[in-house]
Amino acid sequence: MRRTQWVEVAFSLLVFVGLIVLFQFPSRIPPFLALMMPLTLGLMLWQYRTMDEFRRARYLKAWAASGIVGMTAMTGLIAWGVFGALDGSSIRNNVQLSVWLLYIPWGISLFTFYAVTAFLYRRDTGG
Repeated sequence: MRRTQWVEVAFSLLVFVGLIVLFQFPSRIPPFLALMMPLTLGLMLWQYRTMDEFRRARYLKAWAASGIVGMTAMTGLIAWGVFGALDGSSIRNNVQLSVWLLYIPWGISLFTFYAVTAFLYRRDTGG
């Protein structure tokens, strides 16, 4: 498990440096995503493989809750955009939803994952 934690730290630093570079060169987002998505999937599979049965159950439950909450938030943003465009006022028709609003459901989803993981850990360990 210790080796997995070192890989997590190295990956986090790589993502942090990558985000700093992306803020300076936004045109590099596609190659960054093409590199990070397989690395993230590989790290997640490695983490899952090193877990015991109870950790795996907590991990899967947290991912399920995170997905439900994240998709609900994303659906809310889409509904806001669709129904905002159907409104008759000319002010609303000229307002476009920003891509930066996607960070709201992503952030909510990540927070939900951590909160559910912490809750399940405390429930299972009695602490």
